[in-house]
Amino acid sequence: MKITKIEGFQLRCPCAEIHDALSTSTARQAFLIKVETDNGLYGIGEAFSFGAPMGALQEILKNQIEPILIGQKAENIEQLWRTMYWRTIANGRRSLTMAVISGIDIALWDLLGKETNLPIAQLLGACYDKIPTYASGGFYAPKKDLDGLRREISGYMEKGYRDVKIKIGRTFNQNQILHYMANQKDTVSLEEDWQRIQATKEIIGNGTLIVDTNASWSEEQFITNGPTLLDLGVHIIEEPLPFEDITGYRKVAAAVPQLVVAGCETQQGVLNFYNLIHENQIDIVQPDVGWAGGISEVKKIGDMALASGKKISLHCFGSAVLFAASLQVAAAMSNTIAMESEENPNPLKSSLTKSPFLTNSAMDFYVPEGPGLGIEINEDQLMQFIC
Repeated sequence: MKITKIEGFQLRCPCAEIHDALSTSTARQAFLIKVETDNGLYGIGEAFSFGAPMGALQEILKNQIEPILIGQKAENIEQLWRTMYWRTIANGRRSLTMAVISGIDIALWDLLGKETNLPIAQLLGACYDKIPTYASGGFYAPKKDLDGLRREISGYMEKGYRDVKIKIGRTFNQNQILHYMANQKDTVSLEEDWQRIQATKEIIGNGTLIVDTNASWSEEQFITNGPTLLDLGVHIIEEPLPFEDITGYRKVAAAVPQLVVAGCETQQGVLNFYNLIHENQIDIVQPDVGWAGGISEVKKIGDMALASGKKISLHCFGSAVLFAASLQVAAAMSNTIAMESEENPNPLKSSLTKSPFLTNSAMDFYVPEGPGLGIEINEDQLMQFIC
């Protein structure tokens, strides 16, 4: 099964304006990678980009990665991963290049599943047939007041979710980085953020409340605000500091040990996650399959977390392709506790496949049972999103 062609697809669709602690989104995008072989099979993967220009991903794919892979055996996934990694080591080990490698890796696993007629989870050694999820939302938005947030969270509960994540930190008096952002609208006071947390907790009751500052806080802000978060019923805080701040993570873990820290979605590679885990900076390991190195690397990260007594909960904020890949690898890691299920309107997730993802009444997502990723792309919809 030799690789004959590799193609990148830039997908984009407009969305209502939303903000996290730092950035603003007015459109959703996804960079899909199709790998074709000489036996007529193809695999699909997704390179996550955190909003970077997709043209940059296309150039990396065409000029740096494709020449490495054409003519190679698609089933030699680990060998191809190591080859891509080491041939791009000078500029690629923590970059958009690693995102492209991630997308290629997902496509190769999809191919192997199709060749063997098995879902990826079973190829990896499945532990679960369904994955618990939490509703990921609670963004800031124009004209979205406290009542709007309450309606949003209540809608998640009506769907069956038990646990919820909301954004916090879009506060000028706490978040000096906001001064550098192009869009500085829809900020709140610190007291308003506390009200948003309190309102969410009142609605979800005994469910787990997660807050996400998108690495916009300093260690001093965490240490100051951590006790208040605990008092308001927050159980988990996601990536409170930039992952580079090793000293800061040590200090916050010691200062507020009752607050569970998850991270880091923006980190890449097993060796970098080793540092996070070895330094005991985080409690829940949270890589992104389309960014951290693909299925191959995330499985290694999960195994390393397991050996260190850490749980894993995958970040997932992309299209249906990334969501399917995340479900497949999450199902093969025994220390998976949950996975992110984004609830913002996202046609790239909800309309890209011929059949929707299936859940039970508690919003546990069933792992697709078809070969490879277990999904079928709706080609007509795909063409509508290409930009």
